[in-house]
Amino acid sequence: MKNKLNLRKFLILFIFFSMLVICIKKAITTNIITESNEADIKSYNVIDTIESDQEVINSVFEEGMDTDDYKSLFDRISTNVTSEGTYQLINYDFENRLTYKKIEEYIHEMSKSSIVNTYIIGKTLDNRSIYNVEIGKGSKVLLLDAGIHAAESANTHILMKFLIDILNDYESNSEIVVNMLNNVKIASIPCINPDGYEAYSFGIENINNKELWLYQNKSNVDFKRFKYNANGIDINRNFPTQNAGLYYLEEKLHKSVAFSKTTAKGKYYGGNTLGSEPETKAVMYQDLTHYKNAYAYINLHSQGRVIYSGKPNLSDEYNRLTIDLCNRIGNITGYKVHGLSREEIGQGNDGTASDFMAELANGFIFSSKTGRLSSSSYKNNSSALIYPVPAIVVETMDDNYKDAKKFKDEYYNHGIKEMLYDLLKYGTELN
Repeated sequence: MKNKLNLRKFLILFIFFSMLVICIKKAITTNIITESNEADIKSYNVIDTIESDQEVINSVFEEGMDTDDYKSLFDRISTNVTSEGTYQLINYDFENRLTYKKIEEYIHEMSKSSIVNTYIIGKTLDNRSIYNVEIGKGSKVLLLDAGIHAAESANTHILMKFLIDILNDYESNSEIVVNMLNNVKIASIPCINPDGYEAYSFGIENINNKELWLYQNKSNVDFKRFKYNANGIDINRNFPTQNAGLYYLEEKLHKSVAFSKTTAKGKYYGGNTLGSEPETKAVMYQDLTHYKNAYAYINLHSQGRVIYSGKPNLSDEYNRLTIDLCNRIGNITGYKVHGLSREEIGQGNDGTASDFMAELANGFIFSSKTGRLSSSSYKNNSSALIYPVPAIVVETMDDNYKDAKKFKDEYYNHGIKEMLYDLLKYGTELN
């Protein structure tokens, strides 16, 4: 009888471990997709107040984001992407321009590394995936993104090259890089605007849905300075920030402000409603997931080889933190650092990705009354820095190009590679 019981226990354990092995094998099949809810590391609050500057509020021309739409970001479930096999060093050195399909292939190859976590954090209107590629084990996060404006394709190549380089270094047991990535983590969006990227880089026929605004207006688009997404919206004016779509009565509207979708040169439309675009929501989801643990946010743009260093409507403490890091970056790249005097506010040209992160860092909370992040007053802001996350815009290149050799030159010969590596070093130096 005792032998029968022991045999039964053995069979139960054998069946259990056999099923476990089967489950593990299924979990590592090529490019499998699982769901990962990151909401537990995020918290949010919505206030029911309105700012005191009533005359300014009356001059806001973009509608705020719907409160339920904003709250839904915290319940969003990102999609975890993994790949079968062992990571092999990726050999890419700007030999050619990358199609978005090739970028996705590289991202899947990178996902084979044990130090990489990859998530699909959104889908574009033309059904392309927007990726967050995370590399590293540390609790401190460096946020990087690129490609919010379609014609600024150089930065997607530059960011992909950096991610590949840093991962190759780690997998090759570079002591310096291993130490850095054990202490910090990169959370990156290589291309915020895949539809615009593909249309600019490889032609308008790469838009699959021919009913989208971009394709319908293809004959009038200025592709040299093409910024918007497939819906005709400048994503970098679509964030629900306190200053979005706002003009002070004593200020003149910025010359680039448009009040409807347009193909006019030098004119850009931020949307009738803030937070309306899937690309905007993907970046917001990324920021809201990581901002409490982030130590820097770098928003890569082109052109001009300049760095923007602060926000006139935010705290002195925030601006001091930001200018210090900007100067560090400027010393490496030789890029000119622009101070607060070059940052416009109240001209209707705000609502950017860096505005959103900067306002989160200063403790702004979403208001159901205004449909945007909020503080006590639009002007003379006295809010304190809550999270030490300098949000910096780095404008690479001297023009918009499609030549990958130009991208390579900027990466190696204008300090961009060194700057990105130094940003990791900067994270390890912080207490």
